[in-house]
Amino acid sequence: MIAASFDAHAQPAKGPKRVVPRFASLKRVKTNVRVGPGTQYPIRWVYQRQGLPVEIIAEFSNWRRIRGSDGSDGWVHSALLSTKRTALVQPWSETSINLQARPSKRSGTVARFQPQVVVDVQRCDQTWCAVTVPKHDLRGYARQVRLWGVYPDEVVGSTRVEPLSHLWRGVGG
Repeated sequence: MIAASFDAHAQPAKGPKRVVPRFASLKRVKTNVRVGPGTQYPIRWVYQRQGLPVEIIAEFSNWRRIRGSDGSDGWVHSALLSTKRTALVQPWSETSINLQARPSKRSGTVARFQPQVVVDVQRCDQTWCAVTVPKHDLRGYARQVRLWGVYPDEVVGSTRVEPLSHLWRGVGG
C-alpha cells in the first residue's frame, strides 16, 4: 500500500503545532482524496458533501491524511479542510436520535435525526453536545456518544453547557 509508506516519514506541518489525531470538516462540496500527499498521486475517491467531518490522522507538509466515518483513509490538501467542528449522527447505526431542548434526556425533544445527518458542533462537555443545523433553524443537544466527529472524552468550546438562545431565538419561539 503506497499511502502506508508515508506514516514513517510524516512530519508536522509548518506553523503552530496541532494535535494529531483531531477532527476537521470538508470546506468544499467536492474534495479529492488521494493515495499519497501530493497532486502527483492518483485520486482514490471524491467526497461530495461540504461540512462532512473527517479525522486528521497524519500530516505531511501541507497535506493531511484523513479518515472518514467508514474507516477509509487518504490524503487531502490542508486548504480543503476547515477547523469548523461538525459531526455525523451515529453513522454506525440505523437508529435515529432525539435532539433535546436541554442537556437532559427528560427535556423536550426538538427533532429526531436520522443517521448520517451532519450537525454543526457548538460545544461539548463529554456527555452532551450543543449542536445546530442552521439550514433548518434547528438547535439543541445531542448525546456526545451518538456523534462521529467528536471524541467521547473531548471538551469542545466552553466546558459549561448553556442554553443556545444566544445563537438564535428560543426553541419554538
